[in-house]
Amino acid sequence: MEKNTILAIVAIFIILLVFQLIFLRPTAEKPQQVPQEEVAGQKVPQQEKAPLEKEESIPIPVPIEEAEKKVVSVETDYYSIKLSTEGASLISLKLKRYKDRNGEPIELVSLEEGDVKPFEIQFSRLRNVSKGDRTIYHVKRVNDLHYIFYTNFKDQKGNIYSLQKEYIFYKSDYVFDVKVSIKAINTEEIFLNNNGISYTMIWGPVLGPISVVKNRYNITTQGYYENGKFRKVMRGAAGCTLRKGESRYEEVSKVVEWVGMSNRYFFLGIIPDQKDYIYSFDQRTQNKFLLAVSHPYFKGKEFEDSFKVYAGPKDRKILKHYGHDFESVMSGKILKPLVIFLEWMIKVFYRVTKNYGLAIILMTITIKLILHPLTKKSFESMRRMSALQPKINELRERYRNNPQQLNKEITALYRKERVNPMGGCLPMLLQLPIFYALYTVLSSMIDLRNESFLWIKDLSLPDTVATIKTALPLLGYRLGGQGYTDINILPFIMTGTTLLQSKLTSGDQSAQQGKMMTYLFPIIFFFIFWNMPSGLVLYWTVQNILTIGQQYIIDIRLKKKMKVPVKPKGMPVKSKGVKRK
Repeated sequence: MEKNTILAIVAIFIILLVFQLIFLRPTAEKPQQVPQEEVAGQKVPQQEKAPLEKEESIPIPVPIEEAEKKVVSVETDYYSIKLSTEGASLISLKLKRYKDRNGEPIELVSLEEGDVKPFEIQFSRLRNVSKGDRTIYHVKRVNDLHYIFYTNFKDQKGNIYSLQKEYIFYKSDYVFDVKVSIKAINTEEIFLNNNGISYTMIWGPVLGPISVVKNRYNITTQGYYENGKFRKVMRGAAGCTLRKGESRYEEVSKVVEWVGMSNRYFFLGIIPDQKDYIYSFDQRTQNKFLLAVSHPYFKGKEFEDSFKVYAGPKDRKILKHYGHDFESVMSGKILKPLVIFLEWMIKVFYRVTKNYGLAIILMTITIKLILHPLTKKSFESMRRMSALQPKINELRERYRNNPQQLNKEITALYRKERVNPMGGCLPMLLQLPIFYALYTVLSSMIDLRNESFLWIKDLSLPDTVATIKTALPLLGYRLGGQGYTDINILPFIMTGTTLLQSKLTSGDQSAQQGKMMTYLFPIIFFFIFWNMPSGLVLYWTVQNILTIGQQYIIDIRLKKKMKVPVKPKGMPVKSKGVKRK
């Protein structure tokens, strides 16, 4: 097997490896399990363990006076907010500066009947919560951006205490404050201990519009930030049927800088005060992603917990502005500089064209121009390899019974003619990091959401024009037990251009090599790109077209330089022969 064939196989393997790295879900870190009776959190006096029958009793609301069920509206430059006295919860959080397809602000809170509502208080661990809180709280307005919800409860011993929750918003900010305080009323000490916790504050059931959460391309990640690293606890498949290992529940107990949840476009980060809370992550129900903070069991007079909350777009510039390394939820890893550069380039071209499809095309042209010197050398190397084919065939015939000597002679020929057999693979290898970086950008860049181009409705999704109720092998998927296959147009166009480019660049290679390079790559790419974001498929299609033109121009120039007609495979060139002096 010749070196070119081996290199082609290696290139295919690398492409498939990159594909696996992109689409296979990394194993989440094993969280620290929490003993049910662990004492953590605020420093409290040493206490004896409460009797078991009292540990499981839930605090009972004690009406101060009849509270009214109502909704409070808050407006900031960035948010439209609705708070409900039922559960002292947040029932609507709209992003004013980000719109849906109807031009309406994007809603981060999507609720169904019986759902747990964001920031409601429960008196049990998250794993035992089955329905939302229906306790009606009183509400006090401090100012237009500051509201206090309060009511009374009885602890396990019948002592009355007040529970107060404050929401403090800011005029021009994606960060707001949530404070929870508990204070004994008719006694010097209260005891709150239900399965090792005093209360649990929950975000749920999802983050962002249902159309995003139930989208099968969405991946919801939950985790916490500690010691300079975002540690993933769970990754969920959203719209797809939960896979094995994804339907689960985990708890972590430690002091962390923040805990959070992110999906393709949005991020929720909760920054606690420096206490040892119990953090719960719940993905046991399809399309439900719950995140909770539990205060450990408490014995004493009073305490107050303070949390800062970021709830907004997963935009690199905005996340960086708020610090705490919120950027760590963005993909990119070792290619982060390239990802940032491509994001910047797309936004620059968008400011010029006002269309992200055109911006991607201009970015593709720019990348092609940057890589032109290397690509030119690669094409010239391939043509020199093609010119050596008769000599290589002659060596094969001469040493057909001596493979080792044949390899030595071919290597010597390459050295003599100053031809690098790896030169032809250079363009493909150069595309791999760009491909991965672009996938990262185009699949999570919130600016591309709902952006159309020609027949493409959303550049961050495949350009689906129809869907059939059959899961075709390697192309289809299953939702709720039903098989589906999306019909996409761009992958066919891309495969056609890849096939033509492959024919042009394969040169006069052997039949085995020619078939591998000409047909195998396009077929593999067809399946890889089928469910990719259409913006990425658009990029690859345009770069194929540019490469074909680039190849043609280089061949013409090489023909004039060598004064010999160059006949790229797949492109007939009429020749009248070569005159010899």
